[in-house]
Amino acid sequence: MPMNDKMNEMLTKMRDILGEGFVSIRPVSYRLEEEFETGKAVIHCGLVTSDRPGEVLNIDAEGTGLVDACFHGLMDHLAPQFPSLTTISFKEFSVRGLMASREDQAGSDAEAEVTLVVLSSEGYEFTFSARSRSLGRASVEATLEAVAYFVNSEKAFIRIYNLLDHYRSEGRTDLVTKYQLLLGQMVQNTSYTEVIAQIKAKEL
Repeated sequence: MPMNDKMNEMLTKMRDILGEGFVSIRPVSYRLEEEFETGKAVIHCGLVTSDRPGEVLNIDAEGTGLVDACFHGLMDHLAPQFPSLTTISFKEFSVRGLMASREDQAGSDAEAEVTLVVLSSEGYEFTFSARSRSLGRASVEATLEAVAYFVNSEKAFIRIYNLLDHYRSEGRTDLVTKYQLLLGQMVQNTSYTEVIAQIKAKEL
């Protein structure tokens, strides 16, 4: 099965497992300041998450470009709560101009498609993309899509782990088998070693 099909299948399972707890992240604004001489970029980004509707989360971070700054800002904010984010890295980044979408004769208003390939600790590649007439917006949206995928994956992993523990204690072998299979599929996304350690620490 192609990786994109597997990702879509996993997303469907995450939505089923998390229900209203499935998190989406979308940008409402961003401002980028970049110093060409030093290569330093500073981003000020306003985000809205589905679990906190109406509340704007402001991210301020710096990096060596828009995507790098945006990613590091999200990591600083989310990794303490979702440690599995520290196990992923970017493998590829590409931009493609969709010239057929242009409305202006010059073509400078054409949509840009930004594609990010993320590598998990397990060696799997995950592809995320976004398109917009704004290259910056497409870059931010693709980065948010990638981060949201792994946030929801960790949330789903914890939910399944706890359900599996519950049904084991109840002696429900039918459901134990079901959730063992789901857990095995979820760990294909990335490593949850630290997540499991945190769960067990809370149980002590």
